[in-house]
Amino acid sequence: MFKTETVNYGGGIYAFDQGMVRAFLILGKERALLFDTGIEPFDLKSAIGEITPLPVILYLSHSDIDHIGGIGEFDTIYVHEAEVKRLMAAEKTEKSNIIPLKEGFEFDLGERRLELIHCPGHTPGSGALLDSKNKLLFSGDTISYGPVYMFGEGRDDSEYLRTLGRLLDMYKDEQFEKVYPCHNTCPIDGGVTEDLIKCMEEIRERPENRIKTPMKDNEGRTVFEYRKGKCGIYHI
Repeated sequence: MFKTETVNYGGGIYAFDQGMVRAFLILGKERALLFDTGIEPFDLKSAIGEITPLPVILYLSHSDIDHIGGIGEFDTIYVHEAEVKRLMAAEKTEKSNIIPLKEGFEFDLGERRLELIHCPGHTPGSGALLDSKNKLLFSGDTISYGPVYMFGEGRDDSEYLRTLGRLLDMYKDEQFEKVYPCHNTCPIDGGVTEDLIKCMEEIRERPENRIKTPMKDNEGRTVFEYRKGKCGIYHI
């Protein structure tokens, strides 16, 4: 059982925090966008109604189970096109209208625009939303202190490294400064992307630096943790 706490970050950004994961509610002048729905169903519509009367769009960063717990309350779901197959395999999407999106699609919330950045690696269709006006990135699971789960179905080390490299370039180009991740500390500085890259490189080049965890993957293999700076990655 997960307790849900509403957190106001200011600037029209709220989170529904369930301890191990959070979903975000992002407000514009005309519409609001719900970024994920958490791991466990709760009365999302009522929680949103206590914050805003605006119509709400649901966008999923990806389809891992801890991000789709409340999708049953919504008739329409927006997600990157590369994630549709995984999402349709989830039990709660039979009656949902799933709308696939491409890289660069923009949600216009009214005086706030959110651009979809395709971030493959953690899952094929993982996507972040960039608020370039306010220099913010809503990263899903792609950027966080983690540990980021990089074992199991859908993970791709090479794609993840390419994604991190691209996001680091965007950060250095000052396209965003703060990152709002779905896990661990929030918000964080976008520069932690460099630590995640170093962590992935260590997985490939120095596996002896890994830390054994009590976790196993679906095939019974031991999961290890790799760390750099404040960041960690779980990997086989």
